[in-house]
Amino acid sequence: MSTTRQPRPTTKKCIAASLLAMVVVVVIIVILWLALRPAKLHVSVDHAAVSRLNFTSGGSLDGTFDVTLRAYNRNKRAAVSYHSLEVGVWYEDVYLAGAVVPGFYQPPQNETRIDVAAPFVAAALPRGVEADVKRDRTSGVLPVEVHVRAKARFRYGMVKTRRYTVRARCQPVVVVFASPSSFDRVYCDVHI
Repeated sequence: MSTTRQPRPTTKKCIAASLLAMVVVVVIIVILWLALRPAKLHVSVDHAAVSRLNFTSGGSLDGTFDVTLRAYNRNKRAAVSYHSLEVGVWYEDVYLAGAVVPGFYQPPQNETRIDVAAPFVAAALPRGVEADVKRDRTSGVLPVEVHVRAKARFRYGMVKTRRYTVRARCQPVVVVFASPSSFDRVYCDVHI
């Protein structure tokens, strides 16, 4: 009785098999990503107003920036779990106000409104920015940018993805002091 040994795979064959397996996994992930489309998230600013805008003697702002955000999950299959949202208000590249909003769950094809009251930062504004804010306040219009950053997971049935950082940049958000109830919705650029 003779025993024949099976030849061992060569190193080249092992490397080729590993590369082929990795390519197959990447292709499957890309196909799932394209089919399920988590990038179908939309964010907009539906309302923005400033409450009690005052300048302190130290050159900082006092008051609150009130924002109503709208998060819309257009995806038909994926739900989104937001862990928290960081909302910041910027004026001429200077951070004016910000707040952290608790997370929420958003089912597929759902629209959620988020009310944010962001207090102004107590730090003194640069002199040029302080003068520009005063000028804009006098003119009755304050153009700002609203930035939103969130950690989110997508859920497809029983399967959850890793956490992604969702960033939205909304500009220009124009606050009209004379008529705080009138506001034109501003759509945001969303990046995942």
